[in-house]
Amino acid sequence: MAEIEWKGVIWRAAYGSLSVKELLTILKGFGPMEILEFEKPGCFRGQMSLSLSKEDVKEITLYYLEVLSGEREGQGRAALQWLKKTFKGPLFVEDPGAIQIKNSARETQLFWLKMYREGLVDAINGESNSLDLCGGGMKARDVEGAPVSGSRVLETEK
Repeated sequence: MAEIEWKGVIWRAAYGSLSVKELLTILKGFGPMEILEFEKPGCFRGQMSLSLSKEDVKEITLYYLEVLSGEREGQGRAALQWLKKTFKGPLFVEDPGAIQIKNSARETQLFWLKMYREGLVDAINGESNSLDLCGGGMKARDVEGAPVSGSRVLETEK
């Protein structure tokens, strides 16, 4: 399985194998949508995919993110900022905490809600929650102060 270092992060196919050329093509936004694993040693690791929208905008879908450093404060935010800056597109989080993280803590869901409110995450989709800044007409300010209860991240009033 090919593994490359690109922009200070180690990249490889999450499933199957890809050549170095295929990995670089995908990372530049021109290849087929594949799930890639990434790791910035000592900082963070995760799984994501890239795709091009109809408007030729790179869309990032994040499936998994783990902070590796002992000092966790701000590292998740920094990883999301790095992804958005590197790929210059909206970031969608798929299933934060429901499947990838067994017995997910409320803090995990609160983290994703906070990142959504700050605009670092454009949509959250999962088994127990769904928020959409890009397509649903909802803005981050609409969820400010929204209650968080149980496994539901957001409950809104109309």
